[in-house]
Amino acid sequence: MVYVRRFSLAAALARMGLVFAVLLVAGATAQAAGAQSLAVPAYFYPGQYWTQLDQAGSGVGVAVMNPDSGPGSGADSNYVNAILSAESAGTRVVGYVYTSYGSRSLAAVESDINDYYSWYPQLDGIFLDEASTSCAEEPYYAALNSYIKSKGGVGLTVLNPGTQTNQCYEPAADILLTFEGSDAEYVSQYSAPSWVSQYPASHFWHVIYGTSTASAMATAVQLSKQRNAGYVYVTSATLPNPYDLLPAGLYWSDELADIGGSGGGGGRPHR
Repeated sequence: MVYVRRFSLAAALARMGLVFAVLLVAGATAQAAGAQSLAVPAYFYPGQYWTQLDQAGSGVGVAVMNPDSGPGSGADSNYVNAILSAESAGTRVVGYVYTSYGSRSLAAVESDINDYYSWYPQLDGIFLDEASTSCAEEPYYAALNSYIKSKGGVGLTVLNPGTQTNQCYEPAADILLTFEGSDAEYVSQYSAPSWVSQYPASHFWHVIYGTSTASAMATAVQLSKQRNAGYVYVTSATLPNPYDLLPAGLYWSDELADIGGSGGGGGRPHR
């Protein structure tokens, strides 16, 4: 005997509502997975470009200040004001410190960290440049991560090997900068170990320079989303220093729009 189950209209509608809710959740999850922020190597003195960052609002998640390949020789009121303005706009500011791939003494690195927090107590964390990828040096960076956290506040640690690193470094930083290179390299030579996909996109940052057109920039941003980078920065500037200015005009507003920021008007959503 074939048993035919009867469904009431109410039950059917309830089931449809459940399916719709599941679809909404799935859509929200997918949207969250693609959410990004700009993270900017702001290696320029407070002024025009810091104002440009502020105008981007929460579209800029992180900015790296770099007075003199480190904290410099003393507090600078212009940097104090730049930090306060950036944080008011929703940007976390971290200070640049180099580590010479783990060969610089902990005492020297900690001294730079101390100077930053002494002169700029509003700071949100530290950007550790020239990071090693060898697991033999992981305890060195783990110690620095703990030292930064001991300073209080946000205590954000950003680690920059500039390339893919080993999974042993995942606990040693809040953000790992796992690509820093040219647009040509990013498009054709990028690869990542399988462990990267096991962690939230907010754990990874990609920096792509020499991206000459807005179209190429849009392609780089889309690739960064597919590659699980929650933070990205794309610029048309090139070596030897692609970080002493910001993109301008529609390139900038389009980048903010593509990443998901406000763009300050003029970006892709308004065309």
